[in-house]
Amino acid sequence: MDELRFDGRVAVITGAGRGVGRQYAQLLARRGAAVVINDLGVAPDGSGPSAAPAEQLAAEIADAGGSAVADAHSVADKAGAEAVVHRALDEFGRIDVLIHNAGIVEGTFEQLDAVNLRAAFWLTEAAWKYMCGQQYGRILLTTSSAGLFGASNGVEYAPIQSYGATKMGAFGLGRCLAVRGRSCNIRVNMVSPHAFTRLAAGLPPTPQAKFMQTHAKPELVAPGSVFLVHETCPVSGETFAVGAGRMARVFVGETVGYVDSDLTVEKVAQNFAKICDETGYHVPADMSEIVDIYRRAVGAD
Repeated sequence: MDELRFDGRVAVITGAGRGVGRQYAQLLARRGAAVVINDLGVAPDGSGPSAAPAEQLAAEIADAGGSAVADAHSVADKAGAEAVVHRALDEFGRIDVLIHNAGIVEGTFEQLDAVNLRAAFWLTEAAWKYMCGQQYGRILLTTSSAGLFGASNGVEYAPIQSYGATKMGAFGLGRCLAVRGRSCNIRVNMVSPHAFTRLAAGLPPTPQAKFMQTHAKPELVAPGSVFLVHETCPVSGETFAVGAGRMARVFVGETVGYVDSDLTVEKVAQNFAKICDETGYHVPADMSEIVDIYRRAVGAD
């Protein structure tokens, strides 16, 4: 098939100076997009902000014949997130693609919430009116298997708990934005990337971590994620796990369940296996379909 291009498109990528975000920026630029490389340039613990990572990558892209500008605003506050979007508008006159890739795994709940979830909200709200006005937009938010499936480092509190919770919040935000964007051709999807980056390098030396170090290269995340922000991507509101050369759909479903107009605690206990039986499960596209499922289940008109 013909190469999927982004000629004439403008993409904003947060956390793009290093790791997976760097791969996104390079691939999009090679395929014709003008890119805004946002990166605060901090260490994994949030210290030492520097514009160097973003500036170096922007220079590399320009030297290769692409179009890129560096941006070092922090997306951990509303003003900074809005400034990132306005950088695209000031430099290139539009914004077609927004990828919120920036994230942190260490810190307080408030710090994790600001970068992983609130920034996603501030960025998408800032870009929304422009995308809606041009009747085109592609947004990719970053979730995580830590939130989708659960994670813990033991019985005591650890930041992975807040990380999973805030990344799951981004999943919920994306689902709602996908419904909101139907009438103005804004498609929103989520990615759960699996890559051995400097953030993952701090994980305990488990077999899983060793596998990631060997097989989960950041460049293997980019093709799947970049397709999700291409104009030909047919889906919205979906979530995909991408890494180690694999891409898979992650979905939320409901079982057929058990129906009884005189439901009691005892009946729930007696029919719990049926309640949990995944045979014939539903995958609702939005909340309205949940109501339809209930209506059919109880035989309502």
